[in-house]
Amino acid sequence: MSAPDLQRALEFAHYARRHRGTTFVAAVAEGVSVAELLLDLKLLAAYGLPGVVVALPTATDLARQARQEGLPVAVVEAHRVDALRAALAMGEVPVVPADDPQAVAGALAVALQARRLLLIQPEDRVADRAARGHLTRSEAVDRGAGGRPDALEWRAVVELLDRGIPGVVLLPGRPGCLFEELFTHDGAGVLVGDPAVEAVRTATLADAADIHLLLKAEMAVGVVRPVSERQIAATAQQHLVYTIDGFVVCTARLAPWGAWAEMSRFATLPRYRGRGRARVLGEALIALAQRTGCSDLFALSIDDRMWRFFESLGLAPIERERLPAAWQAGYDFNRPSRAFHLALGPAG
Repeated sequence: MSAPDLQRALEFAHYARRHRGTTFVAAVAEGVSVAELLLDLKLLAAYGLPGVVVALPTATDLARQARQEGLPVAVVEAHRVDALRAALAMGEVPVVPADDPQAVAGALAVALQARRLLLIQPEDRVADRAARGHLTRSEAVDRGAGGRPDALEWRAVVELLDRGIPGVVLLPGRPGCLFEELFTHDGAGVLVGDPAVEAVRTATLADAADIHLLLKAEMAVGVVRPVSERQIAATAQQHLVYTIDGFVVCTARLAPWGAWAEMSRFATLPRYRGRGRARVLGEALIALAQRTGCSDLFALSIDDRMWRFFESLGLAPIERERLPAAWQAGYDFNRPSRAFHLALGPAG
């Protein structure tokens, strides 16, 4: 097995642990082929992620056929909530026939205390919503007001949230959508819901896998220099993480270089970008550097977006040759990076 294959297997295991003890409910809208979702369901079942699928009654025959092909499904009526719980406990995927899948799925999500309600819709109905991967309840309310063509759909989503469902995800109905949503950092749809708790804290050894997964996309395009999970674990206490409902969605590092300190390894989940969370981490790093007595702070990047970000935090351009000698000794000056600097002065 190749190294990338092993890395993917580790990622899948990571998400399987994260979702342990949670339940999802999926409503399959008319126009979406349940047959195209069977491989997703088989993969989720293999990783022990319990889920209930609510679909039109015509999906029942397909579900029975899927069981014959090795997918552990169980056709259960919507009113038999205890039977649904029993099927989930046995590692089965209950398929619930319903003339109105979204309404029935909403009721079951409340009854089963599901962490996510996934509304799987034809791709053309969610394509225009892909610009932002996360919307708050108030933003969904705004979209449900006025004369938008999809205003009724947004009002329905708000009603689901008001019933106590922590998050509703609008998913494009295509093969892989469930797997991408639940087992990748990018997700596959638009999550709607207000975070219960947002916090910034110092990273721990247990966060190393999350931090590494966050940084992978940045490393792939060269914005962050390659670093292994083991190296992150060894410097975990130098990282800050931004968490939402306990999950790490943003990270950054403050590395010491004598009396100077370097801000680096900024990364945010795509779904949660554009909300100022990276800025909160940047300001927290500046405050931390000042509290710990650093005289100067610096940062580098090859990404012009990060250049503007550093300047917005008060850093000014500086020649790389003026940075600490110990740092220069290990840096590849062939990288087309620009450096930025902030004099902190005495801690106070």
